[in-house]
Amino acid sequence: MHTCTPSTKSVKDDSRNPYEWCQEMAVEHISLSRGQIAITWLNKHSGVLVKSPHVSLVVDPVEVDEAALSVVDAILITHEHYDHLDEGTVIDMQAKCNCQVICDRASYDRLSSAIASDKLSAANVRDEFQVKDMLIVAEKSSHPAEAPLTYLITSEDGVTLYHTSDSFPFKEMADIGKKHDVDVCLCTVGIAPKATPRTGVEIAALVKPRLAIPYHGDGQKEFVTLLAKISPNTKSHIIKRGEIFIYPERKE
Repeated sequence: MHTCTPSTKSVKDDSRNPYEWCQEMAVEHISLSRGQIAITWLNKHSGVLVKSPHVSLVVDPVEVDEAALSVVDAILITHEHYDHLDEGTVIDMQAKCNCQVICDRASYDRLSSAIASDKLSAANVRDEFQVKDMLIVAEKSSHPAEAPLTYLITSEDGVTLYHTSDSFPFKEMADIGKKHDVDVCLCTVGIAPKATPRTGVEIAALVKPRLAIPYHGDGQKEFVTLLAKISPNTKSHIIKRGEIFIYPERKE
């Protein structure tokens, strides 16, 4: 190792651009109880903020407001494509936060000249990383990039999110879901090659999470409808960009 029913807090006007959304949901303003995580979808691709009570990390920060992400413990990069790796943003955020950067090998090659070696890690499939008390496990991705990854993110309280990047479904996802007992799975529904709401549902059907969230493109409503037919035991939830989504909900 390297060293359900959700609740939401939404911005008032989601017609604003992502930079304005992010400003309202600055990391340090998100308060969580033990056993909860917060998820915020930052762009139309796979940019996501994940926060537990004591750890914050951001995945694939592209087209984000860096000022709102000033307290980050780690940055994860899934692959080198332009909508997942913005080298300038990653370099600037890492310098401001002094955080760890964990990435695929192609992204590592692009970042290694600007980020210190003790702060930059190249991940291979099944590598594990500890970020404070949060566990990160790199897994396979089925996507036409050099060495793409998906990530399992487990909080200090044992809540596991599977960030599938923009991967196409693959049969080993069933084993990944069973091994890691996934609570929340982010499922690609568009933009990426061959990705559709149906392939997103196929991901959910393989992983069998407690909650499936469609992202990376449009087609969320179609995803929810299809999921109810194909995998009725899996709950779903649509999140809007900029929304602070808390899983599971607070108990009154």
